Amino acid sequence: MARGLTTIVDSTHLRAPVRAGLLARAAHWERPAVAVLFDVPLATVEAQNASRNRVVPAHIVREFHHQLPTAEQLHEEGWPTVHLASTLTNSAR
Repeated sequence: MARGLTTIVDSTHLRAPVRAGLLARAAHWERPAVAVLFDVPLATVEAQNASRNRVVPAHIVREFHHQLPTAEQLHEEGWPTVHLASTLTNSAR
């Protein structure tokens, strides 16, 4: 960010204070902040998890899924732009 380059933070960041820190850094470096919310149904997440080589315990998957913020919550926290992954299209198709 200090060099004015696009910076991508790839993490769940389930806690609002952690997300606030990201917003503060973006503001400090005068960079735009955009959130991409992976609004995947729990059943889909559970099925994908079950097919992994390294399966995450089911109770952890459910707990994390329930902690996901909504797009409205992200806007209320100060994220000016929130994209829902379910609405994004793959331009490579």
